[in-house]
Amino acid sequence: MEYKALRSIVASQKNPVALQSQSNSFYASTTRVSPFIEPRFSKISFPQEKPSILLVSAVGASGKTTAANALSFDLQLPILDLAKHKAVGDNTLTGILTTAYPIAKVGTVLEGLHTGTHGIIIDGIDEGRSKTTEQGFEAFLDDLIQRSMGSASTAIVVLGRSQVLFSTWVYLDDKGADVGMVEIDPFGLEQAKKYIDSRVIKKDTSQQESYESARDAVLHRLGAAFVPAVAEGKNAFLSFIGYPPVLDAIATLLREERNYHRIQYALNEDVEGQLETNLLIRICDHLLDRDHEEKALPNFIEAIATDVGGSFGEELRISLYNKEEQCARVLSRTLNRPFPKRVIDDNALNEKYESSVEIWCQDHPFLDDARLRNAVFAALSVTRCALSNIPEYQDLAHAYVSASQPTYHLLYLLNELAKGREINVRFFNMLIQSCSDFLGINAELSIEIDGNGWEEVDGEHDISAELMTAIRFPDKQQERTFVFNGNGSVEAITLGPYIVNTSVTLPCTVELSGTPAIVAVGECKISARRVRIDTPDLILRNMPRLAQEDIRANAGLFINSREAEGYAKAVSVGSGKLEIQCVEHTLDYPLARYVHKVAVPFDDPMLQEKYRRIRRIFSEFASHGKGALAKYRAKIEHERVLRNELGRSILDALLAENVLRRDSKFYYIVPDQCDAKLGISWHQLRKYKSSKKLEEFLKNVPFGVD
Repeated sequence: MEYKALRSIVASQKNPVALQSQSNSFYASTTRVSPFIEPRFSKISFPQEKPSILLVSAVGASGKTTAANALSFDLQLPILDLAKHKAVGDNTLTGILTTAYPIAKVGTVLEGLHTGTHGIIIDGIDEGRSKTTEQGFEAFLDDLIQRSMGSASTAIVVLGRSQVLFSTWVYLDDKGADVGMVEIDPFGLEQAKKYIDSRVIKKDTSQQESYESARDAVLHRLGAAFVPAVAEGKNAFLSFIGYPPVLDAIATLLREERNYHRIQYALNEDVEGQLETNLLIRICDHLLDRDHEEKALPNFIEAIATDVGGSFGEELRISLYNKEEQCARVLSRTLNRPFPKRVIDDNALNEKYESSVEIWCQDHPFLDDARLRNAVFAALSVTRCALSNIPEYQDLAHAYVSASQPTYHLLYLLNELAKGREINVRFFNMLIQSCSDFLGINAELSIEIDGNGWEEVDGEHDISAELMTAIRFPDKQQERTFVFNGNGSVEAITLGPYIVNTSVTLPCTVELSGTPAIVAVGECKISARRVRIDTPDLILRNMPRLAQEDIRANAGLFINSREAEGYAKAVSVGSGKLEIQCVEHTLDYPLARYVHKVAVPFDDPMLQEKYRRIRRIFSEFASHGKGALAKYRAKIEHERVLRNELGRSILDALLAENVLRRDSKFYYIVPDQCDAKLGISWHQLRKYKSSKKLEEFLKNVPFGVD
């Protein structure tokens, strides 16, 4: 769908009423967005040609606000910017209308929303959600439904990031609202050229031909990303070159580097793996190297190195203001923090260096004043610091992603730069949050953190675990898996505010933390020594496209721990179940009502150990494909799961009894055989239940030798 078509849908029957007064958060755009490269849109859910409420979804930093302002100017409709507005709740929209319009016109405005002759654009729905409770947010959505009910054309347009728009769509659809959803597509090749040209402000007309040649050379290397048809084996849904942050990174390169021949030379080497990601890293590194070699080195590093002289001076020429340090400095500036590390041991030299860096870093190409210029530069800076051996740089990366929602760019860049390396386990959560950009109606997302189980070790702070993310678009038969190996000495690993089809097995404390809410989507399982919940609201939701009843039955949040603690002021179980299985807890209402105290059902230590093994094996399984309970063979056969000969003996016995079957890729649970041979279902075993048949089965399994 072209922008003009979307504009036509919203414009239908409109006779907008002029505002009496505007505010910082409720206004009509009075200037044309310039330059404005018109985006295209894909219909995701569009049961009516002119839905009363139209949701415009997009991944992070992909031009939503620009599109909102363009629509506002073109149609003279007001924008409610929830990023700037106070917390929303019951009658928020109605209250705004009664103060922003002349008293005599309020009735006309309300009637216009009902009939479709007036309209409102709501931007920043994700920021608006973050400021209020689930009850307050749903009250705000109820207000939207009430105001637009019966409209013959689109009365309300809502723009936001994928994960919040997904939740919004589910709620509106469940309430019977006339709602449609589109998503912003990446730019095509010609759109990308126009976007880049519009941001290379200081083009030298005498170098126009060289500029266009350099621009086209970069885009040519990424040309496959702009081809709409998907070749077999290509993951076009993971292509992000056509979104503004990436194109802005290219524009920054062309604006900063006037030697266009050097750009082509620097980016012309063959690369392996994901072409887009490698080229983006190379663009960012080129800007970092240029800032070191052409700005920092001649302007202030050379003088310091010359004063020092010798091998130490030569070392300073190379080490000062290197790529890693630059990334740490831009994060520090963005966080408004003093730079945390003294890079030169000599106090006087370091003070001289810092005074110069403070001046030059203000104009760093990654920065726009005191903000990171775009999501690509932010992701690269975080990645370099997260992978650093310098603890202060790691702390800056962690602080930045805790303060700013990471985008999906981080997943790609860290995946590329972390090859063959381990990351600190405390960075697992930022990867989970960056993955949530893919949460949507047409996508399936599953995440797994696989470490030692709390029942199998006495307690660990030195954690070793693997994080695996699988992103699937079944309609396009596309799938990609990202795997990260992590370790670190930590007392607790924090997860939230989004966990989507996430399975966690760790021997330490897992803290579920999020304001205003923790949102668990799909089937989420957490097994840890201690689980601490810290959130005003714990919200459970189902994946919208999984219509099979057997899969829906598995949706929810299932916690298994020795200790459960913390609080949630409210629990909103939209779908699925909340189960908290623990040996002991200090939870109060409402969480306490979901607690089930558990204990291993056998007194015999040998049977207890066998029971733990079979529970660990079965706890690995999750819904897959058309509802089958499956798990990758390598995961089931891993030493974290089987641990010893006993685990292997139990696995062999389960296969022999046909309780499990396997093929070249997966193990599967055979539910009928599970009931027949063990006398217990997968769900019952997860709840520490037992049976006479299970007891006999375990007794017949040889204990084995370690």
